[in-house]
Amino acid sequence: MSISTTALDRRSAVKIAAAASLLAAGGACIFMVDAAHAEDEGRAEGGRETGPYAGRVGFLVKPHNCLNCQACVEACRKFNKTPESRPARRHITKYEKDGEALFVSTSCMHCEEPACASVCPAGAIKKAEDGVVYVDKDRCIGCKYCYQACPFGVPTYSSAAMDKCDCCTLGGTRPGNAPRCAEACKFGALHFGTVDELLAQCPDAKVVEASTKLSFYLA
Repeated sequence: MSISTTALDRRSAVKIAAAASLLAAGGACIFMVDAAHAEDEGRAEGGRETGPYAGRVGFLVKPHNCLNCQACVEACRKFNKTPESRPARRHITKYEKDGEALFVSTSCMHCEEPACASVCPAGAIKKAEDGVVYVDKDRCIGCKYCYQACPFGVPTYSSAAMDKCDCCTLGGTRPGNAPRCAEACKFGALHFGTVDELLAQCPDAKVVEASTKLSFYLA
């Protein structure tokens, strides 16, 4: 698969401005994944080839399918017990393309090199083997350095600790199973799985990478 790459380094990428530009270019599918293990192509494990995306999980967004029903946001809020007084971990952004309204559902980008983790003085932000970035709330000191470092403005805060998407794993969803947001989508606009599975749906993908090695894949 041929992938073209464009740098995206400024905080102007907040709220997925990159996705807007890609949609304007004619994309139909967006992958939001961490870029870990991209160097693993051809590595053998357990007697089989792992491939370049083995172990990576991510979200696939199909903006043309999204009706802005907010089911993914509400499912996220309910499962993670996020009160209405605080921002949900997931949100939907509206864009216009050729007079058509398009919607993109996003949350934490689960970057390969998460800036939030690199600046956390308490070591509260961790990265799992499958690429999911999560917060140890018992260690978080609420300094908000992670918010300042995140190019996408993802972290929010409660009185207890920083809060963001962890793909529902800390709430009890087993690794590899779909988080509540993807389960709630009834229109095929939001999918979760391994990158190999998602690329099977959009094999001709393009990618825009941020300095934190987030990837947006467009077909």
